[in-house]
Amino acid sequence: MLAPAEKQISDDIHITQAYQWLLVNSLILVGVGLSPLLLAPLSEVYGRKPVLVIASTIFVIWNAACGASNTLGQILAFRLLSGFGASVADALAGGLMSDLWAAEERGRAFAFYMAAPLLGPALGPILGAFISEGTNWRWIFWITSIASVVVVAIAIVFLHETYEPRIEQLRRLADKSSSKPTIPSQSPKVFLDIMKTNLQRPLRMLGTQVIIQLLAAYMALLYGTMFLFLFMYPLLWTEQYGESVSIGSLNYISFALGLILGVNIAGHLNDYIYRRLKARNNGVGRPEFRVPPMIIGTALVPIGLIWWGWTGQAKLHWILPNIGSFILGTGVYVCSGCVSVYTIDAYNRYAASAVSTNLVARSLAAAFFPLFAPYLFNALGFGLGATVLASAFAVLGTTVVFILWFFGESLRARSPYCAAGST
Repeated sequence: MLAPAEKQISDDIHITQAYQWLLVNSLILVGVGLSPLLLAPLSEVYGRKPVLVIASTIFVIWNAACGASNTLGQILAFRLLSGFGASVADALAGGLMSDLWAAEERGRAFAFYMAAPLLGPALGPILGAFISEGTNWRWIFWITSIASVVVVAIAIVFLHETYEPRIEQLRRLADKSSSKPTIPSQSPKVFLDIMKTNLQRPLRMLGTQVIIQLLAAYMALLYGTMFLFLFMYPLLWTEQYGESVSIGSLNYISFALGLILGVNIAGHLNDYIYRRLKARNNGVGRPEFRVPPMIIGTALVPIGLIWWGWTGQAKLHWILPNIGSFILGTGVYVCSGCVSVYTIDAYNRYAASAVSTNLVARSLAAAFFPLFAPYLFNALGFGLGATVLASAFAVLGTTVVFILWFFGESLRARSPYCAAGST
């Protein structure tokens, strides 16, 4: 949302260097990347609802503080802190999907659940452009905080706990006492042992699980590429095509439409293929049945990037780079949805911790990839720069898909965290 307001923000808080503006944009993603290591395991101790509400409140407070910033140091600190709360919906996604839906239904459910976090970066710049032109840049933060307050209030009133062990715990407490259930009392040693085990789990999984490492690398390159693309996107329209900031921001619609198509492909096709392959496998499901749609996404991402880069560099009709953007958006969502549902299926009980490792990798990549975007595209141009990114993703993506399909089951069988059998 901030890209269209770059000049306003830079003038107000005295941003003079390109890397300073990149940090303003990216530092929130560092918080988004690190906090799931805490939020996901906490949700496996205290349940999903309290973690969701508390983390969302943290985001509301520090995001509003960003709007009141008067110096570069203030806005950088507040952006980082707001990121620790902003990640909660992503951090708990795996756990919530595992709690609520059977394997045959997760593809569609997850596709729609994750539509908002992915559509945000696509549609945010459009909203940010019109807010900053109609008022000033501070209202970008304040309006998003106001909207978040409404969502948190609705969650407090209507959202129920979904994590089965926590539900059982609360049910036992309610049976023993008519008073309102609270977090059970435990000795400090027992409490610390539980927290130590749960907080270490995501890091242990990232350090020991080959599947987690492969998917983390895949998601890191996917999201790093996407955010680098989104950073360069307005420059294509303002510098190559001479459009104003507000008009140029409307081109994000093509990427958003691609994401929407990806939601439908990732949702419907994912579950359809899973059910067909499960039926052929004597009714036994496997997480690897999520891999075939990944092939489609892994092909669409480099195709979209190359199409966007070369047509934009050649200054062809504006619809052509938008077609490339549309293809890229579709591929990004198909890849993301398939990887996430595969992770949930494979690490069922520990889905929140497993998905959080992907979120850490992809968010940190998304934070730091844009830092070298100007150097890459200034040196190579839009066409060759996009081709380099596309080639890297095609090689890594094809490798990951191959390993998951042919060796995924044996890797899961050796894992103490995986649901190695049917799902």
